[in-house]
Amino acid sequence: MFIKTLPIIFTYSQLFSQLEASIFLTTLFLLVYCYTPSVKSSWRDSSANGWYQKLYSAWLGKSSLWRAFWPFFVLVNVVLYYIDYRAMTETYTIASWKTVHGMLVLPIVWWIRSVWLCSQNTRYKLFSVAARTLTLYLLLEFILRFYISTQMPQTLFDCRLLILEYGDCV
Repeated sequence: MFIKTLPIIFTYSQLFSQLEASIFLTTLFLLVYCYTPSVKSSWRDSSANGWYQKLYSAWLGKSSLWRAFWPFFVLVNVVLYYIDYRAMTETYTIASWKTVHGMLVLPIVWWIRSVWLCSQNTRYKLFSVAARTLTLYLLLEFILRFYISTQMPQTLFDCRLLILEYGDCV
């Protein structure tokens, strides 16, 4: 997260500075820490068979935090890095880039709900706070990506590729 978006924001716009971003992200972490309840100590993982049952148990908050958090966190970051790479090498248009973001919306909703419910299923409060904070950071990442695609698309895309959507780069 924030691999391409924050450098673009810092370099090409005056939206906020590096110090302001650091203070905001740290404050968000501290707020989540203050409002996260203590974790349950007597919790047992329900072993689910099959992918559907594992996804469903994570949705209900009956899975361990690492099973709900890490697979999707790695997947979404690989996808975001890949589409940014394709945009930088001029093989993706802004429409393709936005389409991939649209396809990630519902899985992100599942992920955020699962992580917030499963964050009580860990022994350490710091792990649940970090997982919850990273879900909020992902939402901020998507807001910044929307801002870049609407306000400053020329920083990430070659505007010659936008024949059909000429208005995006004006």
